[in-house]
Amino acid sequence: MENCTIYSHNLEFEKVVQIVKNNLPKAKVELNDGGLQKSLMATIKGGFFGKTKTLKINYRQRQNPSYKLDKVECGLTQNLAGMVNFIQSLSSQNEKVKSKFLHKVMAANCEMAFMAEPGTNKEFESVLQKIVAELDAFIFAQPNSFFQKSATQHFVDKHFNLILDTNGNCEINDITVNVNAKYHDQPAENYTPAQKERKAKTESFLESKGIKVNKNLPAAPDVSATKIRTVQAVIDRAYALLLIAAKGEGVEQEHLTRTVQEKNIHSFSPKETHIFQAAALSQQEQAYATWRYESLYTILWALGKMDNLKYPNEICDVEAVVGQIFTPSREDFTASVTLRSAEEILAELDKTYRMNWACVDARIKGQAVGGNINPSVIYERHYALNWLTNYQNQDWDEVQTNT
Repeated sequence: MENCTIYSHNLEFEKVVQIVKNNLPKAKVELNDGGLQKSLMATIKGGFFGKTKTLKINYRQRQNPSYKLDKVECGLTQNLAGMVNFIQSLSSQNEKVKSKFLHKVMAANCEMAFMAEPGTNKEFESVLQKIVAELDAFIFAQPNSFFQKSATQHFVDKHFNLILDTNGNCEINDITVNVNAKYHDQPAENYTPAQKERKAKTESFLESKGIKVNKNLPAAPDVSATKIRTVQAVIDRAYALLLIAAKGEGVEQEHLTRTVQEKNIHSFSPKETHIFQAAALSQQEQAYATWRYESLYTILWALGKMDNLKYPNEICDVEAVVGQIFTPSREDFTASVTLRSAEEILAELDKTYRMNWACVDARIKGQAVGGNINPSVIYERHYALNWLTNYQNQDWDEVQTNT
């Protein structure tokens, strides 16, 4: 027997049943519906000389479906919590993918044990591929005749590419975390007039630039439901980003260390601490660090040091950005900043969120992004703005840019 376990955010057992029936038309399919726990058995009888082949799928879902793992209240959430701890203990060649994958795990709402007897043949393989593709799922597997991406336990995405194994190997550059809006978005009928006006203004702007608009996307939160980071926290973040971006650009460590002392910089995140202390950066770490100039640009705008965020068709003026924060003393810089209002920040978040959706949609469909916008610039802005507005109360390293 060969087996694996499928995890998905989507609760669509009926779709799984239909996939099995469509792809195994000669199979006898038996169902057992136990509410939150269900099972399916498909049996294909062998001929005179053939063996009977059996596919069994045991399904269970969360007691309370969600997009996050803030409570351990059932068998599945207990299992997911253990999986999160397991993944966190692993090193990874791609920490960005690992971080996003953790959020995909925490957003899982159902688990399906997929068991093939005597093994995963072509028919059962087709069923498995369609299930994970249509449910945007990921798989946890042991190495066997079908799962050969690693010699150890490993996770694969819906395209059967390696997300992570126990040795830290990874063969993808990104992973998408899709969350059903019904689990966390404010109902449209409850939007305040300010939210409606902001949303309409943003959509009009995007249309004028030829950027694809999804009118079903939710509005950014209302001011009354938003807690902007404190001005001190934002200043601390700006200095941390300055040093990390400079490290990525190749500034000598001696100069960086002297700047840390002169500017009293003490607010690196765990990942930033690793990058700052590293004797040498990998190509991926270097790219991660250098792109933080765009996040810094957004943070400086929030502090009133930039008049506006320019249209995101090209990268920021790095020299101008650095000059705003590096040239003055920390005391002078602190005295010169004024944190923008929540409404200004939310207006920019609403626009950037919708632009990021357009970028993701274009990437998924293999199309060019409308409006000539730069997806990497948009990503960094979205990241910084989500942090500024305390999106899901996430620390800097854990910020998500869900669309």
